[in-house]
This record gives sequence, structure tokens and C-alpha cells, in this order.
Amino acid sequence: MKKSIAIIGAGASGLVAAISSKNSQTDVTIFEKSSRVGKKILASGNGHCNITNSNITLENYHGKYPHFAKEAIKFDAKEFFNSLGLELDYGKETRLYPMSGQASIVVDVLLHKCESLGVKIVKDCEITSIKKDGDKFNIDTKVYDSVIISAGSSAMPHIGGSEGGYDLAQSLGHNIEKPFASLVQLISDDEDFMRCSGVKLEANLDLFIDKKQKMSLRGDLLFTNYGLSGSGILDLSRSVSFAHLKDSDVFIKIDLLPDLSLEKLKKLLQKRLSLNLPISLWLGGLINKNLIPALLKRAKIDKNSPINTKTINTLAYTIKNLQIDIVDTKGYKKAEVMAGGVDTNDVDPKTMHSKLVKGLYFCGEVLDIDGDCGGFNLHWAWASGYLAGKNASKD
Repeated sequence: MKKSIAIIGAGASGLVAAISSKNSQTDVTIFEKSSRVGKKILASGNGHCNITNSNITLENYHGKYPHFAKEAIKFDAKEFFNSLGLELDYGKETRLYPMSGQASIVVDVLLHKCESLGVKIVKDCEITSIKKDGDKFNIDTKVYDSVIISAGSSAMPHIGGSEGGYDLAQSLGHNIEKPFASLVQLISDDEDFMRCSGVKLEANLDLFIDKKQKMSLRGDLLFTNYGLSGSGILDLSRSVSFAHLKDSDVFIKIDLLPDLSLEKLKKLLQKRLSLNLPISLWLGGLINKNLIPALLKRAKIDKNSPINTKTINTLAYTIKNLQIDIVDTKGYKKAEVMAGGVDTNDVDPKTMHSKLVKGLYFCGEVLDIDGDCGGFNLHWAWASGYLAGKNASKD
């Protein structure tokens, strides 16, 4: 008699779990609450789908027990997708995307594989209750031998994110680490720099929490009409969200010209005095002109003031040490992922099998593991889904 496996959620991890669990000895059914599968895949990477990263390390993952991800992330995502007929290509730095540049092809190849294997996908069916009856699970009036919860998180509710996976896990005895937004834009109350909306550059970013430096990195920065965004900001946002849970004061110190030391910048500004330019053009040759009014105001320099040594020193310091206070994040509605989730202390890291409930597995974002920006979260989804599916079919 075939083993029956129910998978809750047809996202990245659920689809891969279905593929790795389906064989001649298993019947696999995916329940998806939406009318379309893989919605988050379609939205990832601005519609291009940053499938994985060629430099996956444990340092790219976070959670109460980040070491939990060690075994799973060894998964070779490139080889897996090549086997489905998808070629990958490098984007920025070490990020890997479909060669076609389309997120939709990723969903297409996963669905094709599921269909060719005989995986049943039930759409528009939200599972709100799982009952354990002996060695079996009762779901939607049917009985299953094993269940894989791959229902994602509450991030991006407009494309189906919800707390449903957490609720199911709790109903089966699992603890949930409080979810909070990660990879999310930051809100500032600095109206001067909010007027610089649209300015994008690469900068050094230092995160300070309660006046203590907590993180430092170099990455993309985008000024917006609400605060700050960009991949560098997203990588700081997890710590910002956690700090705000504790009502901590947060600011980011920005180095707008990271390739120049403070002394070199002063010398360059001094050298440019010979050009005899108005201050807007004198600075505009180095800094995006849309930032200049806000920088001058922050430095308390009038645009008609004469340029002297004091002016140069003040402006150079401001450019290299621009402080933006962060009052909030855009929250779960805009977050790409949520930190927190099912306590991984109660899950086997080598199999994704619950230590509390026989036959129950977890994968993807519902677990208390989240990654940096750059393909790391999708890699976790594929990797944990593969392990959960493979082991659910064996047990």
C-alpha cells in the first residue's frame, strides 16, 4: 500500500518537497489556499527570481539556532534546477538567476515536474486544522501518513502570506519564536533626506542600536520618501526590527563616498576650489546633486556661504558620517521574509522531522531560519523542502 503525504502550501519549499517525496511508493497531495501556486517565487528578485547564491555559508542564515541550517544548505540548487531543464546565469556578484531572466519559468518547471510525477495539487483550499489520530493525520476529511507544513510566513499578505503555518504548528504542540519583519524597508523621520527620494548609490552602512555599533556592511542604498531601502538596508533590517521589539533607539551612519578616506576627500574638495564653482556644482561633481540641499542643511552651511577650510572639513565629515535616525520598519506587509517561526530546537536538522510528532515535517519560511538578501532565502526553501520531502517518503 502506498504511503500518503500531505503538503500544506505550494510555495518554493512545498513544491520541491513534493518532487523529492514523490515516487512509486507514495501518493503526494499539495494543498494551496490560493488559486495560483508559487506566488512568492513569481515576485522574487523583481520578477527575475534570484534562485540561489554561489557563495552559500552558514553566516548568511539567522534564527535562535542558526546552526540548524548547516546540513540543509549543502543542497546543490544549481544541479537540481539543471535537472529540471532550467539553466542558471550570474547576476550581480554571486547571485544566480534563470538564464531567461523570468521568475515564471521557475514555477513552470517545478509544476511540470510535479505533474509528470503525478503529484496532486488542490488549489483554493486553506487547511486550518490538522488532527493527529494515532499514527495518522486527518486533513480535509482524508487520512494521511505524513504531513509537511510548508505554509510560509505572514510576510507579504497581499500575495498570500499568513500566520496559518504557525497556527498549525502550534496546534500540534510546537512552540513559535515570535515572528518579526526581515528584509524590509526602514522608516525615517528625516524630512530633508526623504526629499531625496530616488537617489541610489553604493555606501558603507553602520547600524547603531542604543548608541552601540552592531553591524557594518557595504551595499546598495536607496533614499525614499519614507526613509531608506536598497539591498544593503535590507540586510540591516532584521537587526533593526529586533531592536524595535525592545524599544531601542536606532540610527544608521552612512558613508556616501566609501572609496575615499576622510583625508582624501578633504584634499579632493580643497583641490576643486581652483575650479571656482558655486557650491552646488563644486559638490555636484562628487555627490548626486539631489542630495546636496539636504547635506548642506545637515552641515549647517548656507549655499551662498564662501567655501573655506572649515566648510570643507564640515562637509567632508558629513558626507562620511551621515546619520539617519530610524523610527520603524515597513513591517510584515512589505517584508520579503519574516524572522522567527517554528522553534528549530524541536526539529531534526538532518531530516526536517518534528521531534514532537511522528510523521510531521517542516520546511521553508515557517521555520525559525531566515537568510540575507541575495538568493539565500530561496536556497533555504529549496534545500529544506528537499530534505523534508525525501525523508517523509522514507519514514
